[in-house]
Amino acid sequence: MRRLFSHLRSGLRKLLANREGVSAIEFALLLPVLVLLFAGTVDLGEGLLVKRRVQQIAATTSDIVAQESSWTNASLATLTAGAASILEPYSSTGLKIRVSVLNVSSSLNATVAWSYGYQTTALSSGAASPVTIPTTIADSGVQLVVTTVEYDMTTGFTSLLSSVSGMGAYHFAVSEIARPRIGNSITGP
Repeated sequence: MRRLFSHLRSGLRKLLANREGVSAIEFALLLPVLVLLFAGTVDLGEGLLVKRRVQQIAATTSDIVAQESSWTNASLATLTAGAASILEPYSSTGLKIRVSVLNVSSSLNATVAWSYGYQTTALSSGAASPVTIPTTIADSGVQLVVTTVEYDMTTGFTSLLSSVSGMGAYHFAVSEIARPRIGNSITGP
């Protein structure tokens, strides 16, 4: 019996002293963590890229609308469809662009003069402003162009981990405000 314990003890010492294969075991333990970090970084990078494109759509649309004194439904349809192409190669199916021209009253309250919606409904005339207008840019009698853009993006990573993270998609909502470049007002449809 004593000999058996002695043999087991020496075998255990040899096993603990043997370092062969430790690197393989450490790699096997760390590989899933590294793959998860890499996939999360790629997914987040893709989300940041799309967020920047959504911001470009809002800024570009507001800027172009502010450069003209008059707009029709057809010209707004062309503009917003062109602005939506900024999102390529990502799908623009869930992209919503709303252009609103606001009247600013003497008390600096803003209401909708006219609005146009791309894949969303336009705001009705007289409705409250869709965003809070900073008093530093609001002037009585000067209209403002407000473009709001919303986009939901589902990636493989967000859908895979939605049950764990509670987030099934990235949601982007951006607004841009511009002042008319020609005169103080912009007529619309």
